[in-house]
Amino acid sequence: MPTDDLYSPVSVPKKTDNAGRPKGKAAYLVVFDWDDVTSYVRNKKGVQVVTFAFVPGKKPIAIYHTQSTRNVYHTSTGEDDARGFIHNADFDIPGSDLEVSEFFENNINKRLGVISIPIEGTDCKIAGTPGSPLFITKDDTEDSAKKNGHSVQMKSSIPAGVLGHIEKTLIPATDSATINAILGLTVVAPGSTGGGI
Repeated sequence: MPTDDLYSPVSVPKKTDNAGRPKGKAAYLVVFDWDDVTSYVRNKKGVQVVTFAFVPGKKPIAIYHTQSTRNVYHTSTGEDDARGFIHNADFDIPGSDLEVSEFFENNINKRLGVISIPIEGTDCKIAGTPGSPLFITKDDTEDSAKKNGHSVQMKSSIPAGVLGHIEKTLIPATDSATINAILGLTVVAPGSTGGGI
């Protein structure tokens, strides 16, 4: 587990010969409303999330997407002495289910966050922050002979730090027991900073 010491420059060696190989991601993205989050703290190095808690009774949801279209990333932006990172989450949702349309209708202007969970390992990525949330900037639908689905982009509008790293044990379970089992999420006690019960 990373320490909570202040950052000081350290060498960054190549970890493996295949470090640049794409890693498999779960078929679901965890999506939540920042207004439902009571506590979000990164350590002193500014990247590792060490506290993540929701309002009692509130939960994140999970959205199925086409895995090959998923890209959760940040891009640097800004002028001298004001540089930061814009967070992005791009993905396609197959089909034209009612529940998907209802999600977009009722969340198009919400302050959202997205968590990307790997198939192997517990180091997840979290996009958006309380001060720089993601907004749905694109939901293009298509119902043609070639495709039926949604092409989605979520993006922050204010520069912040890099994407956060968050341990899977800090992520609260969603509203679906089936999806929680697929993602390996456990129930976290309200106000807790992690650890399954």
